[in-house]
Amino acid sequence: MSRNRRFSPLLAAFPFALACTHPADTSSADDSGAVVSSVPYVGEHAELAVSSPSGRLWKRGIIHLHSPYSHDACDGDGMPDGAINEACLQDQRDGLCAARMDYAFMTDHPDYAAYQTYEEMLLPRGDDVLLADGKLMTCPDGHVVTLMAGIEDELMPIGLERQVSLDPDENERIYNDTDQEAFTEDRAAGALVMQAHTEGQDIDTLLARQAMGLTGTEMFNLHAMVDPTKRADDLGLDAYGYLDALGPFLTGTTHAEPDLAFLAFYQPQDVSIGRWDALNAVGPMVGTAGTDAHENSIPSLMSDGERGDSYRRMMIWFSNIALVDGTAPQDYQDAVAAGRLFIAFEILGEPGAWDVHYGDLEFGGSAPLGDDLVVTCPTLNPNSPQMDTPPDITVAVYKDGEPWQSDCGTFTPTEPGVYRVVATITPNQLGAFLDDQQALIKPVPWLYSNALRIGL
Repeated sequence: MSRNRRFSPLLAAFPFALACTHPADTSSADDSGAVVSSVPYVGEHAELAVSSPSGRLWKRGIIHLHSPYSHDACDGDGMPDGAINEACLQDQRDGLCAARMDYAFMTDHPDYAAYQTYEEMLLPRGDDVLLADGKLMTCPDGHVVTLMAGIEDELMPIGLERQVSLDPDENERIYNDTDQEAFTEDRAAGALVMQAHTEGQDIDTLLARQAMGLTGTEMFNLHAMVDPTKRADDLGLDAYGYLDALGPFLTGTTHAEPDLAFLAFYQPQDVSIGRWDALNAVGPMVGTAGTDAHENSIPSLMSDGERGDSYRRMMIWFSNIALVDGTAPQDYQDAVAAGRLFIAFEILGEPGAWDVHYGDLEFGGSAPLGDDLVVTCPTLNPNSPQMDTPPDITVAVYKDGEPWQSDCGTFTPTEPGVYRVVATITPNQLGAFLDDQQALIKPVPWLYSNALRIGL
């Protein structure tokens, strides 16, 4: 069995979450009862219809997602009597459609996943189309999601094109290891080898893995944001510091939109970001955000009648927006490998347009000194849920982990370094959706570019 046992249910952290709650009217209204909203809150994302100045398409995706093949998914019951928990799997499929994910890298634990055929790892259902390196899933409204197989244990190989071995026991052994053989076999099977839970790894371990072929690390992981042990031991945060703010959402004592419960516990994971900066100083290192959805944490219902940790709810909170040349699995793999993506916390507002490029590089990559760094100010997608009060958005450019410029514009780097951009938002436009939880409207990171290694 896999050594990975980090993803146990978090119910102990939410004792009041088990209280019986009932669906409530979560709309915000004026005295006449009319909803005061320029774009209503609908609990799903609008289709991305943005391209970069180079013509590449923006595609929304998830990197770190579990299916019933993970031993701890579906409240620990992903494989009842050895068969797939079809209801839980359908929740995942519905969530991908509601979140308008264009791509998803599955990352199941090896306990069950290592013992499946490659086709079975992709969990084809209905009219899904199997490809040599993934599958296409068509949503009821015609939206298409491209899914690729992967594993998460101590390492996280994504985009596997086959199992690493024909022997299931050998699969599990390799997926559980972190040595050079594991990197070599994962990569030979078509995968990019990523690091989940950066917060739980020391920098020396990460540097050693970088030398063996690590492609990227998580700058943010949702599980770590709420797990009391990870918060205290790995992130240096108050273990239970968010429970007072989260409580009203879980007990049904507020009419605030339950999806906005994310604002009660979200803050930057500076430990993981700092390690990512340090790795980029040595060599290219892609930064991602991990949704880490399992449907295994908060089974009690929130005021919308949906479980607190539903696939849909977790998926709409943030995404990895890749700039792609096409929509085949390899196109997504290429974009991630190049760092041609940015992280968007879309629950704070769906981005309408944003551009960060240096020469021919967009959002990530390496290049010599001599070009201009162009940073445009991001905009809010007009289809994003919002009220008439606009958000406050600011932009900062960082060099080697420290603030370098504090606005949008065109800049000419004169010194080698690792440059990245962060857009911060005060989501005033969500005010009427938050009812009595207005204290949650505060400046927080909204968009993270990938790093541009200039002159290194």
